[in-house]
Amino acid sequence: MRKNSVHTAISKWINSIEKGQIRSLSRAITLVESTCIEDQNRARDLLDGALKRLNKNGHTPTIRVGISGPPGVGKSSYIESLGMHLLSLGFRVCVLAVDPSSRVSGGSILGDKIRMERLSTQVNAFIRPSPSQQVLGGVTHATQSIMSLCELAGYSVILIETVGIGQNEGAVADMVDCFVLLNQPGSGDELQGIKRGVLEFADVLLVNKMDGATKYLAQQTLQSLRSTSQLITHSLKNYQVPIIGVSSVEETGISESWQAVTKFLEQATSIGYYEHKRQMQQKQWFKKLSEFYWLQYLHSAKHSTPLKNMLLKEMQSGKISILEAAQEFTRSLLNN
Repeated sequence: MRKNSVHTAISKWINSIEKGQIRSLSRAITLVESTCIEDQNRARDLLDGALKRLNKNGHTPTIRVGISGPPGVGKSSYIESLGMHLLSLGFRVCVLAVDPSSRVSGGSILGDKIRMERLSTQVNAFIRPSPSQQVLGGVTHATQSIMSLCELAGYSVILIETVGIGQNEGAVADMVDCFVLLNQPGSGDELQGIKRGVLEFADVLLVNKMDGATKYLAQQTLQSLRSTSQLITHSLKNYQVPIIGVSSVEETGISESWQAVTKFLEQATSIGYYEHKRQMQQKQWFKKLSEFYWLQYLHSAKHSTPLKNMLLKEMQSGKISILEAAQEFTRSLLNN
């Protein structure tokens, strides 16, 4: 009886998300981000139902765009300008801010939301911080799940903002349809200031702050990047990464940057690159979810804590090595 009531409650929850009810969507995201085992079990049931609903009802896949760049480059300002432009085109826009340091810095993500004052007040826009360190299994598991929930809620474009340059960008690039990299004015000649590993992810390259006191320097940076564009290689055959100057203050280059995204997606779709990438994303998500549930099992298994304590004591006394302890811990849990 209880199982049926839980199933009914989950079904109603999914219905309300599908109707675009923000409170239901926010509660679902909070559940997915929780590290509590009980919450994660509920989140699994909710997400499973949401994914089945997406497949059953044939929802049009969202356009997923990752946006990255060094701190201070103006990602939030650009995203707000892009979001307002997309709203004017009739899209429903979701912004997910993924911050790998949010557990420490706390207010930095909230600051992004506050800075997007215009976008955050729009009926067809939804902004949500996504603190990746608070989710066991990392950014990929949580963000993929959240994107699916936002897709069910009817958002046609999802913008994923990352903070900083590093490993997190690679994880986000692996789950989006197009990856946009913002560059600072005066970051150096001939691609200096951009980490080559991150540059490899870029489908569209932007130079921000083409306005005011930074305009001349931004123009120089733009020219420098374009003059060395042959150094930028892309996995999509015969695709030349566009390099565009933008200004969130003067609202210039925003529509051009979106046109560059859509042109990339059109070209990627025409040769099957887009479909292949989506299939690879599914495989990656399967891998991450499998790792996530395995870690969950390790921490929640009935004999996990006593066994761990016993092996730690033997290790600390010198009876067994750390490798033997780890192997025995895993082997014992697998055999139970």
